[in-house]
Amino acid sequence: MKINAKKVKQYIPITFMGICVLGFLIFTAINKDFSIADFLELTRGYPVITSTAVIIAFIIKGFVVFVPYAVIAISTMALLDFPAALVTVIVGTIVNLSVPYWTGRLTKDDWIQKILDKIPKARPYFEASDNLFLLSFTLRAMNLSNECLGLLFGSAGLKYIPYMIANGIAILPSAISYVIIGKDMNLLESLRSPIFWSAIVVDCLMVAVMMLYFKRKKKKKELEKADK
Repeated sequence: MKINAKKVKQYIPITFMGICVLGFLIFTAINKDFSIADFLELTRGYPVITSTAVIIAFIIKGFVVFVPYAVIAISTMALLDFPAALVTVIVGTIVNLSVPYWTGRLTKDDWIQKILDKIPKARPYFEASDNLFLLSFTLRAMNLSNECLGLLFGSAGLKYIPYMIANGIAILPSAISYVIIGKDMNLLESLRSPIFWSAIVVDCLMVAVMMLYFKRKKKKKELEKADK
């Protein structure tokens, strides 16, 4: 029986993803009280090792939906000095957004229906849109899963650079709020920060504007169908 090397290559990313998910589930079952924050805490006092551990945590998150982005970002800001933490979170975010995207792009699997079944909130926007860039921006701003969205848009064929730009802009307000919380490690202090509230307001405005845009677009399409 001849093995098709091209087909095997296509399934390497999804196989690796499955191994990561399985490994994560086994590890959390054995170590029920261990968290990502604990993992990063082990590296306190060793900045290079901490940064490396954070990148590894972001890679794991790229395959495992159960790992919260906020926990990694806040823990990083608490463990490193501000410039190093900021660079590490930025690099980690790029890695986290890229891993599921390339998994969806390279496996040639039909992730679209699978992801839309998993996050039905995204389906009306996906069906109403013919612009993947704006759709990617909107769904990311709605704080839906990085992993699911990466698989969705990788599979849908959105090019990598537009995907990263849309997601980077959309994730920025949330990332800023996590940076402030992690830097202060004091919720009351963070709530007093005008930058924190500005980030929250911008996040809400982005979601509201894009939801309104897609609702109007959907209504326009329905009227066009009715006129035919």
